[in-house]
Amino acid sequence: MTQQQEKLSAFMDGEIEGNDIIDAIKNDEALQAKWKRYHVYRGAMRKEVSVAPQLDITASVAAALESEPAIVAPKRSRWSSIPLIGNVVPFAKQSGQFAVAASVAVAVIFGVQYTNQDSPAEPFMTAPTIAPQGGLAPVSLEQTRMLPRNDMNEVLEKKRKINALIADHEQQIKLKQAQEEEIETSEQQRP
Repeated sequence: MTQQQEKLSAFMDGEIEGNDIIDAIKNDEALQAKWKRYHVYRGAMRKEVSVAPQLDITASVAAALESEPAIVAPKRSRWSSIPLIGNVVPFAKQSGQFAVAASVAVAVIFGVQYTNQDSPAEPFMTAPTIAPQGGLAPVSLEQTRMLPRNDMNEVLEKKRKINALIADHEQQIKLKQAQEEEIETSEQQRP
């Protein structure tokens, strides 16, 4: 802020008195504009009705219009000289755009339906067999296989170990609960 603006602000606030600031306001157009704006601000803050800002924007609008580029009319289409073709060509362009949009929509719908299908349970379909021919039995992938006795013994031994671990775990839980109950009862009996 310049020294003149500071003096103007102080003069409006009643902090200084002097004719030199009044003379400066009379001679300087920028200070006169600030003087007016300061009074408008003060009036707005005090909600005084008599103060109304004077806005003159005609000069700035005229300058903006002069700097605005001129608008040139579009060229006539070469098809517009022929009456029937002049109406058909824009219609054909719009129809082509609608056709492209419709085909994209159809492709999206079919793509979504294709990706949301469940995969078949079997990798390939087999033809049904009517009857064995020539005394041969049909081939089957399912086979029932008996475990040898050695494998059965191992499985049973593993089951016994697991059951023993579970029983041991349950006993440890019961012991811990009993210990916690004893601690609670001994704490309750203390005064």
